[in-house]
Amino acid sequence: MTDPRAVLRIGEVSRRTGVAVPTLRAWERRYGLLSPDRTDGGHRLYSDRDVHRVVAMTGLLEQGWSAAAAAREVLRAPATVTRLRPVGRDGTAATSLIERLRAAIDAFDAPAAEGVVDDVMARFEIPRALDEVLLPVLRQLGDGWEQDPRVIAREHFATNTLRPRLQRLLRGQARSTGAGVVAVAPEGEEHDLGLLAAAAVAADAGWRVHYLGARTPTPAIERAVEELDPEVVLVGAVFREHAEAFLAGGPAFVRAGVVLGGSGFVPADTARLPGAVVHRGALTEIPASLDRAVAARHDVV
Repeated sequence: MTDPRAVLRIGEVSRRTGVAVPTLRAWERRYGLLSPDRTDGGHRLYSDRDVHRVVAMTGLLEQGWSAAAAAREVLRAPATVTRLRPVGRDGTAATSLIERLRAAIDAFDAPAAEGVVDDVMARFEIPRALDEVLLPVLRQLGDGWEQDPRVIAREHFATNTLRPRLQRLLRGQARSTGAGVVAVAPEGEEHDLGLLAAAAVAADAGWRVHYLGARTPTPAIERAVEELDPEVVLVGAVFREHAEAFLAGGPAFVRAGVVLGGSGFVPADTARLPGAVVHRGALTEIPASLDRAVAARHDVV
């Protein structure tokens, strides 16, 4: 039976609750937290009841509940509505989430790891979620493999848990009408998760992202840039040799600015790529680096 009170699109639910649209969709799909009606055209419409459930869910997450347990409690006791409270900035919440995610990864527990990622995305904006919780866990794993080769399997497990979520964030912004950015890792570079995270932050900031991914030869990058005509090319590399090979190849992007990111490009000889900007800060600063690249390209031209 159609609920006449279901008049809200998911974007409005997101605006009222502060929970990102991809997270709302995940909660609907995974836990049945939201129960929308559909229009004749197939569009989902939500009611204030859904908004109240999201608020209650968020409140329980802030108290330390897991996403699965919080959803069960909200659905069991619909009257449980908790006021949204800002997350503390003292690092306590992030530390707790890092510990929970590490425990899930250590146990190769995919549902638990996905639940923690849900919690992180619900509590923090996308750049903070990546900077303060998700990428620090991956860096810890990456730094530990030389001492314990068993860590390699856990790093791969963690990467494959996070990658689909970041890809969904990109797909969720696919219809953006903002300025275009091509995100790519150069030939030989297989480690593109940091680049994917930066692309997700750019998409969240309103950029229209074309993600080419890992191991892309320079001629293919140049051809894609010519066809897509973006404002900026975002190039990420973890290893110095791949960054050096890319710069030595003399890539030519006539109308686009360039941002170079990742440990492979720090430091970088940008003289070989006039106008290029090297991103050295946190992911929260990616939009600012993209803006600087646009300004630098205009200065060069």
